[in-house]
Amino acid sequence: MTKDEKIIIDNMTKSMVKPRNILLMLKEHNVNSYTIKQIYDARSAYRSSIRGSDTEMQQLMKLLEQDQYIHWHRLKDEEVVHNIFWCHPDAVKLSNACNLVFLIDSTYKTNRYRLPLLDFVGVTPTGMTFSNGFAY
Repeated sequence: MTKDEKIIIDNMTKSMVKPRNILLMLKEHNVNSYTIKQIYDARSAYRSSIRGSDTEMQQLMKLLEQDQYIHWHRLKDEEVVHNIFWCHPDAVKLSNACNLVFLIDSTYKTNRYRLPLLDFVGVTPTGMTFSNGFAY
């Protein structure tokens, strides 16, 4: 891939464009044949370059602090995160305003790390839902 194409992939990844749409856009503008695997690899390299030498968990903790999320974690053996909970500050405001109905759902080991994810969902008086918090 050329440097310009890598920049395009980086920008589209930042904009949350799906890999298949990135591939279609590259094929429209260039006769070079790329595979979806090359797009995934380029996106992974971009994300690793943003993270630097931090692990994924260190990057998550840094972003939670940076964006002022409410979070709590418990360590196992002073090195491994055993439990983690996070909640957006706006979700706390919604929870305080609409605190009658909450749904708790657990997806069991369906993510990349095979961990159970606990999702807290609130319901407004108008029937709309909002994510309240998440926990691993």
